[in-house]
Amino acid sequence: MKRWLHFWPIFLLAVIFASITDTVAKNNLSTNLTKSSTTGSKSSFTVYRLNPVTKQQSEFLHDLLVSNTKLDFWKAPKVAGGQVHVMVQEEMKDKFLKSMKAHNISYSIMISDVEEKISKLREKANRSRQYNWLRDDPSSLRRVHFNLAQYHSYTEIANYLDQLNAAYPDRTTVKTIGLTHEKRPIRLIKIGRPRTFVKAGIWIDGGIHAREWVSPATVLYMIDQLVTQYEVNPQIQRLVDEMDWFVVPLLNPDGYEYTRSSTNPEVRLWRKNRSPMSCRILPNGMFSRPRQECCQGVDLNRNYDWQYGIEGSSNDPCSEIYQGPYAFSEPETRAVHEFISKRRDTIKTFLTFHSYSQILMYPFGHRERTYTSDVDDLRSTALQAANALRAAYGTQYTVGTGADTLYPASGGAEDWARGRMGIKYSYLFELRPGGEVWDGFLLDESQIIPTAREAFEAVKVIANRTSAMFTPKNLRDEIRETVWNYL
Repeated sequence: MKRWLHFWPIFLLAVIFASITDTVAKNNLSTNLTKSSTTGSKSSFTVYRLNPVTKQQSEFLHDLLVSNTKLDFWKAPKVAGGQVHVMVQEEMKDKFLKSMKAHNISYSIMISDVEEKISKLREKANRSRQYNWLRDDPSSLRRVHFNLAQYHSYTEIANYLDQLNAAYPDRTTVKTIGLTHEKRPIRLIKIGRPRTFVKAGIWIDGGIHAREWVSPATVLYMIDQLVTQYEVNPQIQRLVDEMDWFVVPLLNPDGYEYTRSSTNPEVRLWRKNRSPMSCRILPNGMFSRPRQECCQGVDLNRNYDWQYGIEGSSNDPCSEIYQGPYAFSEPETRAVHEFISKRRDTIKTFLTFHSYSQILMYPFGHRERTYTSDVDDLRSTALQAANALRAAYGTQYTVGTGADTLYPASGGAEDWARGRMGIKYSYLFELRPGGEVWDGFLLDESQIIPTAREAFEAVKVIANRTSAMFTPKNLRDEIRETVWNYL
């Protein structure tokens, strides 16, 4: 007995060491897939398409998404059988692929060299462009010429809104609803004709995630249609006469401009805003000192005050889905909150545009199988909208809540709009491409007009439903008669 007591400290250390070793093994991928700093030699990036076929495989990938690994999930894990797209840095590749093999997850390469892909797209865009006006939309009818078939800078977008306001003062008003961290004005255009009655409002925003360039491009197309087609399209005129449209084409201009500044994939594929650095302390174990890690930016679509921080978000500043220190901590989301909360009695529809996956979502997204009391109406309207969208080019959209169709995520804008503001028709669009297309966030400019045009068909369905629900019938009849007499 005394002899055993003599060796018990060694035995205890062995047990502790074994426990530490087991913990390290379980977290091996997380601790080894931490991105190096942007200093040093150039690193290449590859996008992989993963194919989880079991629940355990999907859960493993979801754990990677919410952990501190710094893997960049373009298309997040949902259910077994669904595709997952993830961008991996060269230094992480071996460990990442070994981990996939260890979990029997099959994979293929989507984009072998992301920076090369970005550079080729930029070279193509820099060539001489022709204005890509639609055949049924002649430029001779326009008072402002603007190429809708290209990705524009923040300055170009802001100038375009001002030009529209100058050319069409009878139906547009442009204002600044807030300033970003880098002091860029967040510009909003109101589209509508003055009426003697209180009109229902429709909110539209784009570009909340910096890398999703087709989102603001799509919203700009919708602005153009609502403003410039008023005289020639009876449906457009009725929608503008019956409702007020509040449109922010670029909600995250700091992040967007940052993604335009380099072909480096870590820059071009930036998701968050550009809030100042936030730091966290990382404990490194029993025998090493804690270290500090600092990162920039907040995921604005996790920063709204609805089930904030509950699911599908992170309190890690270095995570792609960092929710921020508290709800509405960011000037961009505060601007939306302050504008809409003052008009919550009149704004009846809230539409926010993202990419990618081709999904039309309605609340609630923070938990699976969690719905509003009028979910049948929301779903029916969404299905009609998806059908109208499909009629344009045959593009198929999935319809459902974010949690049911993609993954649970709390703090989202569309959930807040419905849950906190009481806005009945609240939807999130995940635009082109679908999972079978390999471009992901690097969608070619040739896809802008088709993407925007089909999405606008869906928006018109939702707008018509909004008008039918909230514009009195006698006023709708009066407006229709006025429209036909005008034309």
